[in-house]
Amino acid sequence: MLYELRTYDVMPGKQPALLDRFGSFTSKKWVEYGIRLVGFWTPEVGVSNNQIVYMWAWESFEEREAKMSKWQSSPERAAKWAETEKDGQLVKRVNNTLLEPHAFSPMETGEPYGSNIEGRQPYMFELRTYEAVPGRLGDLVRRFSDHTVHYFKKHGYRQVAYWKPVIGPSNQLLIYMLAWESYDERNRCNEAFQKDPEKEKAFDASLANGPILERAENIVLRPTSFSPMK
Repeated sequence: MLYELRTYDVMPGKQPALLDRFGSFTSKKWVEYGIRLVGFWTPEVGVSNNQIVYMWAWESFEEREAKMSKWQSSPERAAKWAETEKDGQLVKRVNNTLLEPHAFSPMETGEPYGSNIEGRQPYMFELRTYEAVPGRLGDLVRRFSDHTVHYFKKHGYRQVAYWKPVIGPSNQLLIYMLAWESYDERNRCNEAFQKDPEKEKAFDASLANGPILERAENIVLRPTSFSPMK
């Protein structure tokens, strides 16, 4: 399975109108066109709160090409865009990254990241992007597969998925997603993780040949009402 992460920079003041178009029209039409929506979020903490973030799933490049061609050439799509943008465009720019899951990604192994949405509040999601020191991506990925995922699980992290870019801004990235009940839970788990002496020993060993992480970014996201992932 391939995953496509899309981030929209929204024109000032247009986020409500754009969300309404996605919720009342676009997401419903995607179902008709066979486009699989994984999740749809708005940033709460991160680079900008004037964005929307969503993810598609594809079986192959060929499926993406065929279905996107039909969707983008749809007359009803064109009509809706003309109607909703009569007073100006809603989107400033679109950034997209095509991703492949790592073998240890829970989304692929079928391990749930939490309980069924029935009977609980929607989680908040944290999207983390790690850029490896040039030439050290393999070491970073091995640290996750051999150690980090174990210690995350030990300390109560809800691990959603781990990906590597196929097409995107850099080939030195590890991108992953976590789910949390609250900021209090996030802080508690992070503190326990950071203080774990076994984890520190394993991480120190991974740095025997020098640093492996050059840069890290994270965004906290809230799912919209029409997001499949909650």
